Amino acid sequence: MPSIRSRQTASIRAMATVSKMAGVRLKTARDEVQLSQRGISPDVIDQLKQLGTSSAELHWIIKPRTLAHRKSKGEDLTQEETGRWLRVAKIQALALEVFGSKEKAISWLRKPTRSFDDQSALVLLQSEAGAQLVEDKLNQLDAGYFA
Repeated sequence: MPSIRSRQTASIRAMATVSKMAGVRLKTARDEVQLSQRGISPDVIDQLKQLGTSSAELHWIIKPRTLAHRKSKGEDLTQEETGRWLRVAKIQALALEVFGSKEKAISWLRKPTRSFDDQSALVLLQSEAGAQLVEDKLNQLDAGYFA
């Protein structure tokens, strides 16, 4: 009989990772909305870096100077910043689940591909529509579709 982990989709396992990063349970879209509305500690940006993304690749989530200001004042990220962080965290965690290693995941996220009009997944993540394309592609790869 397959283990519970092997029966869970990569998306479900990725959300468990994001929940740990955020320090809250994220099971539904409503949970994600509530997190965005509340805001989250700016320290979560460092967790994205631990998954392999550089500061330069994350500047569009929050500018470095603004991040330093939020940290020094003990302020949470705004709703928009939290939403952008959540978008990247979900995709990075999903890529990690699909590829099985941080190195392979970040390499795939950085590599421009024909299916993304010669852009990288990290560039596409800067818009909701782009993030949906990347998530769809990762779910296809997880399901065994390589086209």
